[in-house]
Amino acid sequence: MKAFGPPHEGPLQGLVASRIETYGGRHRASAQSTAGRLYPRGYPVLDPSRRRLQQYVPFARGSGQARGLSPMRLRDPEPEKRHGGHVGAGLLHSPKLKELTKAHELEVRLHTFSMFGMPRLPPEDRRHWEIGEGGDSGLTIEKSWRELVPGHKEMSQELCHQQEALWELLTTELIYVRKLKIMTDLLAAGLLNLQRVGLLMEVSAETLFGNVPSLIRTHRSFWDEVLGPTLEETRASGQPLDPIGLQSGFLTFGQRFHPYVQYCLRVKQTMAYAREQQETNPLFHAFVQWCEKHKRSGRQMLCDLLIKPHQRITKYPLLLHAVLKRSPEARAQEALNAMIEAVESFLRHINGQVRQGEEQESLAAAAQRIGPYEVLEPPSDEVEKNLRPFSTLDLTSPMLGVASEHTRQLLLEGPVRVKEGREGKLDVYLFLFSDVLLVTKPQRKADKAKVIRPPLMLEKLVCQPLRDPSTSFLQGVFSSPSSQRGEGGAGTEIK
Repeated sequence: MKAFGPPHEGPLQGLVASRIETYGGRHRASAQSTAGRLYPRGYPVLDPSRRRLQQYVPFARGSGQARGLSPMRLRDPEPEKRHGGHVGAGLLHSPKLKELTKAHELEVRLHTFSMFGMPRLPPEDRRHWEIGEGGDSGLTIEKSWRELVPGHKEMSQELCHQQEALWELLTTELIYVRKLKIMTDLLAAGLLNLQRVGLLMEVSAETLFGNVPSLIRTHRSFWDEVLGPTLEETRASGQPLDPIGLQSGFLTFGQRFHPYVQYCLRVKQTMAYAREQQETNPLFHAFVQWCEKHKRSGRQMLCDLLIKPHQRITKYPLLLHAVLKRSPEARAQEALNAMIEAVESFLRHINGQVRQGEEQESLAAAAQRIGPYEVLEPPSDEVEKNLRPFSTLDLTSPMLGVASEHTRQLLLEGPVRVKEGREGKLDVYLFLFSDVLLVTKPQRKADKAKVIRPPLMLEKLVCQPLRDPSTSFLQGVFSSPSSQRGEGGAGTEIK
């Protein structure tokens, strides 16, 4: 029998051997001894092509372990060992070298993810981001509803169309959940794994993906409690899918899908954040490109994935209308109409919340442009001290005399010319809000304005359209109803 030689003798064979050689494992001892002969002790030996893999920890199921490979995790080599102690200290602190080092480190990590699979995150991260093994075993469906209904050949054409519409509702639900999990199991998991080794620490996964894990939990619950039981009933009985079985689940649509309110409120900021990071952060751009080319992503772009929840929640009425159109029975039509109303009511609620959020942003931006309220010049410090509490103008405060759900809105703004006295004219800039009109003077500083008149409350403001095309409107402020006939009122012509 021929004896085997030492591991470093002879050529390495096989997949495992080639990967060991790729990551610097072949002839490590001989390479180190050779380096010791070529360079004096302590001299920096820079060899970025041979990075060592240290600190082996388990990978996810189905990755390296399933192929008989040793599970491993990458760790940054110490700076002293990489750059040779004090000799390479100047190179270490060079910004360009740091960028190159991080870019190369990112490339190595992503290459390792591609070869060995995504490393497992700590249990608390997997639970939060809905990352786990075997969690999608129940989210399966046949290729066609005809596989479940043996008597489909004897069914009417209209009933077949109804089944097709219901089947589209079920299949698109599963496709959508899988796309949500691309964001968590690939993008978020990859980002968090890179951050564990000090890369892309400036990118916030929570800001980037928001409450996507809550959406995944919502749709899993919706499948387990509403859609899944209807499918299982058809599997067991062989009868066509019954839309009436979905009624109880869709009537509670607003409660079930409430996390969509938060996501839709933040989707614009989320997409802006993702776009900004890709434009200004080369490492993040490289990471996103790697994810988009990954076989699990299905060629989905990051921005396309981020907008998917908004598109899905607005598609439910269309899917239900398609079922209603092909349901001739009165009982089924009544149930479907109730479901559609419940879904559309929730969508109106989301639109109202989004519109209110946009109005609040517009109001806050306008408040930043309007300076302090200083229309009175106090004669002394004592008068100024007493006037200060009444000279503040907080546009974000609640409006008086209305319910809390009614918020102040910026309705209109623009420059006008005010005629004062007989011949005087003044260029001002007006801000028309829900309850007040502000007359301001543009400042030299860009996008800034200073209030020059006391706020005009709309409840005491009367506007009358004029036939003269050269005059926009005539506004007057009155102190009592009787003064609206011109007794004691003050009017200003605005052109």
